[in-house]
Amino acid sequence: MLPAWIRWIARTLLPPATPQLEERESIWSISRKDARTFFRLVSLLWLAAIIYLCRQAAQDPMAEWNAAAAAPGTPWHQYAGDFIIAVLRELNLIAIGIAIIAMLLTRPLNIAGELLMTLYQAMVNRFVMPVIEAHKDAGRAEGRATERAEWEQWLKRRTEAEARGQPFDEPPPSQRP
Repeated sequence: MLPAWIRWIARTLLPPATPQLEERESIWSISRKDARTFFRLVSLLWLAAIIYLCRQAAQDPMAEWNAAAAAPGTPWHQYAGDFIIAVLRELNLIAIGIAIIAMLLTRPLNIAGELLMTLYQAMVNRFVMPVIEAHKDAGRAEGRATERAEWEQWLKRRTEAEARGQPFDEPPPSQRP
């Protein structure tokens, strides 16, 4: 029998043996993993819809707000509310469509993003990493050549000092700071 603290660690840190359903956002019925993409997509679609509807409402000559705007000397704040209501009235009709489109596109967009990141990593591994490794190898070879030259010079000085019978107290290159 395992001690209680080991069982607690196993229960809290290790995943369960049986697969669990993905947690979902209640209203939208999307997985928590896809929630960020979903809300970004919804925001982008809402922004595009509002811009489109504002352009359409501004070009509609028969709109109620246009009569107030056309009157000479009318300040903008007197017809701005009518303009906003006209845009929101049209937006109300397409809001559900925006949510449905976002729900349908969220998973494919996430999968495409994962595939693109996998492709990017494969390209980095295939083309960039060999170049980096080649530069590292060249640097190592240069460092080894420099170190070998220092050792050869030190050995030459030592053998010359011994040949002349002089004491040689210079530390080897490996012991220098």
